[in-house]
Amino acid sequence: MRDVFSEYELTKGELERTNELIDKLENQKITISVIGQFKRGKSKTVNAILGEDILPVGIVPVTAVVTKIDYGKKACTVRFDNGIVKEIEFDEMSQFINEQENSNNELGVYDVEIFAESDFLKGGVTFVDTPGVGSVHQKNTDAAYSYVKESDAVIFMLSVDSPINQIEIDFLKNAKSYASKFYFAVNKIDTIDEEDLNAYLSYCQKLISKLMEVESVQLFPISAKTKAGIEELKEAIKKDCETTVKDIIASSCKLKMKDIGASALSQISLYRKTLQMTHKEFDEAFLKLNSSFDEIKAEAKEFGSQFKSNPRMLEAHLNDIKNSLSLKVQDLFGIEYHYSISTVDFFRGGKNLEDGSRDLSEDFSKAVEDTLNELTETMAKIFMYREDNSYTVTKRIYEVNYLTRKLIRLRRELDRSENYVEPEKKEEFKDVHCE
Repeated sequence: MRDVFSEYELTKGELERTNELIDKLENQKITISVIGQFKRGKSKTVNAILGEDILPVGIVPVTAVVTKIDYGKKACTVRFDNGIVKEIEFDEMSQFINEQENSNNELGVYDVEIFAESDFLKGGVTFVDTPGVGSVHQKNTDAAYSYVKESDAVIFMLSVDSPINQIEIDFLKNAKSYASKFYFAVNKIDTIDEEDLNAYLSYCQKLISKLMEVESVQLFPISAKTKAGIEELKEAIKKDCETTVKDIIASSCKLKMKDIGASALSQISLYRKTLQMTHKEFDEAFLKLNSSFDEIKAEAKEFGSQFKSNPRMLEAHLNDIKNSLSLKVQDLFGIEYHYSISTVDFFRGGKNLEDGSRDLSEDFSKAVEDTLNELTETMAKIFMYREDNSYTVTKRIYEVNYLTRKLIRLRRELDRSENYVEPEKKEEFKDVHCE
């Protein structure tokens, strides 16, 4: 898949996702996410499993952004949508995670990464707390759905104070498409008696088994408040991480690869649709794109002058420009244009100023100009804009058709391998050759 995607501009986003899967397979990195509807006790359960009150909890929905926890010396960093990474103190965390302080993620936080020296995290486990789905804040639900795609294993949170509802059913069906291992935790068992608990567990067992299309599932009754049942859940996860982690990651990557292939085919479908635009429509779209460039250049010139000695701010603004260009392309041409939000090295070069600082405004202007020129050239190539050479047009159409056929074949291979059944071993006959 990497070889296929690396040949085409249309599949840059799919190439990046594929490379991430290859890295996951090579390094055996497993991501375990805690997901579910809001107010199911996800953050409190994470704290209970880690044995430390790391994440903020509260009586109202708290988690507004994805929070990743890895093994390491105690530290905390915030990554923003524009690529900026900021180190913060632990007592500052709630400013970025807490729904009350960062309502609907107005600060534009991409995720928060925490390092903690918990035994549970040893061996390459990334533990993730996600925003709850179904709250009044749509961004939280979107973030939760989006991060499910990164998960290999899932702790799906339920609660005895509420029967499984349609929001949870839909979310679970979505999660099945990406994660290969599920742990169903039923929280707040300290609030009901044993008879009611058994009735609730029986109800969940039947419904979830049907949804997962299996004969039975294992449920973990827990109380994040009293820590009851937490050790059993931890031991089940630790055992899998020690014995079957390779299979979990491989199965997860296969599911994700199918999704990436489907995404590429969808992108091609949108591309074909856009190619049906008339010459006049293409002229208008490119005119609007170039007009937006003038606005970007003017704003960038002013920004570069104001922050000429601040490489971090220049880097963030360049990434903001890339994000806005992606949205512009989607609006005008109906396809996704992928930018990697990465570090731009503005720390070198520039002109030395009298106060010892450096003037990086020219470097910044050039970086913006290069970004705009690259987009113009790529879009003209993708859509063969004003291309008179019939051979070039024919070759381009052939390449897209070849990519489509290749993706369909690869998808079939994944389906066949998923449904493959080991044949019964039969007696071997030596010295028999078949052609």
